[in-house]
Amino acid sequence: MTRTTRTIIDEAPQLMRRRTFLAATLATAAGVATGCGFSGGGDDGTEESGDEEGGGGQRGGTLRQSMLPVTQLDPAINGNSSFGQIIMIGLWEGLVVIDADDPSQVLPGAAQSWDVSDDGLVYTFHLRPEATWSNGDPVTAADFEWNWKRILTPGIAGENAPSYNPGVVQVAGAAAYMAGESDDFATVGAKAVDDGTFELTLERPNADLLIHLAGFWALPLHPPTVEELGDAWLDPAGWVSNGAYVLDDFRVNQGAVLIPNEEYWDAESYFIDRWEVTFNDGGTTADLLAYQQGEIDITGRIEDDLEAVTTSDVADQLLTSPTNQVRRLIVMNSHHPALHDVRVRHALALAIDREALAGVAAPAVAGNSLVPTAVTGHEGVPGIEFDVQQAKDLLNAAGYPDGEGMPTITLLDFQNSPWVEAIAQMWRDNLGIEAELDIVEVGVYAEKRNQVHGEDYTGFYVQNGAINPPTLLATAQQIIPAAPVINNTNLIPADIAEDVLAAAEGGASPADQFAIIDQNRPPELQACVDLVRAALAETDLDAQNDLAVQAATAWNETYALIPVLWGGYNLLVKPRIQSLKPWYYATVFTTKGVTISD
Repeated sequence: MTRTTRTIIDEAPQLMRRRTFLAATLATAAGVATGCGFSGGGDDGTEESGDEEGGGGQRGGTLRQSMLPVTQLDPAINGNSSFGQIIMIGLWEGLVVIDADDPSQVLPGAAQSWDVSDDGLVYTFHLRPEATWSNGDPVTAADFEWNWKRILTPGIAGENAPSYNPGVVQVAGAAAYMAGESDDFATVGAKAVDDGTFELTLERPNADLLIHLAGFWALPLHPPTVEELGDAWLDPAGWVSNGAYVLDDFRVNQGAVLIPNEEYWDAESYFIDRWEVTFNDGGTTADLLAYQQGEIDITGRIEDDLEAVTTSDVADQLLTSPTNQVRRLIVMNSHHPALHDVRVRHALALAIDREALAGVAAPAVAGNSLVPTAVTGHEGVPGIEFDVQQAKDLLNAAGYPDGEGMPTITLLDFQNSPWVEAIAQMWRDNLGIEAELDIVEVGVYAEKRNQVHGEDYTGFYVQNGAINPPTLLATAQQIIPAAPVINNTNLIPADIAEDVLAAAEGGASPADQFAIIDQNRPPELQACVDLVRAALAETDLDAQNDLAVQAATAWNETYALIPVLWGGYNLLVKPRIQSLKPWYYATVFTTKGVTISD
């Protein structure tokens, strides 16, 4: 087989401080403030030593970070929080890593280079000979093969869902092995060719493979340690990993301490002597106060009251990732017919002044598409313009002239947000319809958003969603397996939706449920799904990209999800923490090249 070799040169990305607009991730946690400063014995973060040879920075200091409690550090388990992933990315290194200067690209990690076959199906990774585990063992291709077998083995995640997604990564034979249909791992396209060569064979070309491999789920554990210690491999006393840090301490509900891995091949690019993490089960109030008092250097625990941060004396210390999140309104199912009419949903989308919303929701920015600006190719997907007259015309055509006969539109949320109230007011003022907010406890919100409601309750629930990785193909892949409208019952006829929900409660398989949904989608939604399926089946990458653009455009034009604002992940970062660059992935950032100054 002919292969096209891509030679990857190891370069430290240019260090820079990146600042953009952001929108808040809708947070669900609020609680009692906890003390900061876990694991005493760290310094005050200002100690410095001489220049690290070849590093271009000064070695020294303690990085103090607050985050939500992390209970699981196993890459094989799906649902690991973004905070846990921050720690995991520090402890382990996969075949490739995110390029912090351009997070849509990857850089060499444990693999120093890779080849891709002409048909795009075979990726051959050449491991760097200097890569070792923290105990001095060499990192080998057999280690990666062992980890792939582990993550694909049914039951390895216990009661948790495994983090590997066969429909997204598309390694040959992986889905069948994972489902227990085959017990022969030789049928899976993940194998060690020799000590320094690891090979992945795909079912079909996947333009996003490398960026997926930079995710937390593909991080390797040290096989001998796991085999010898069992679950105790998580104990810092026997810790072995291959990343820039090792785990020095870990206490449930308190925090963690990471220290440099002196065996790491690129240790000279990491300058922090100690990384202390405090677990805070409280909210913005506790972390903002600890940050203002100098007890912590970094926190992302600010989403449940971002306004308190943006109006505080540290507002200028907010760092944000590129924009890959979309605040959106997602239609709920109801026996009232109004929102089952695409013209009505379109009218409501047109009557929202997103520029005005951004002023209310600062530092968010106007978002007129379900494909935000961080997504490569987003400019090919038309957005929704503010046009009150067209909105009125659409309502008139749908049988609701000047809003007459329209039901009250409810906006369901679990927290008060001024921008949500602003949308309700725009609909009142621009269309003459009544709109109201329904603010409920988060558990009630989770139940209520997917119910089939009576004629007296119709509207949307408020949600913040992200495109990860930020590509058009990932956008298309979200629509079928994950989108909360297209694959569930929110817009099929209400009586049929009730039958589907009853069948689900009775044990019907997802395939049986989706078969009913497939037969009952409105035409605009089915056209969107058909385009997605065509894109995922296409083997020519250029043609696949064209279909992904069409699918994303069709997704916008269903108005089943109405985009209103764009944003990214945000952090408060002390000015003395230099060269930290937020990402738009859940892993949030890397400490490579980060220095601590006075």
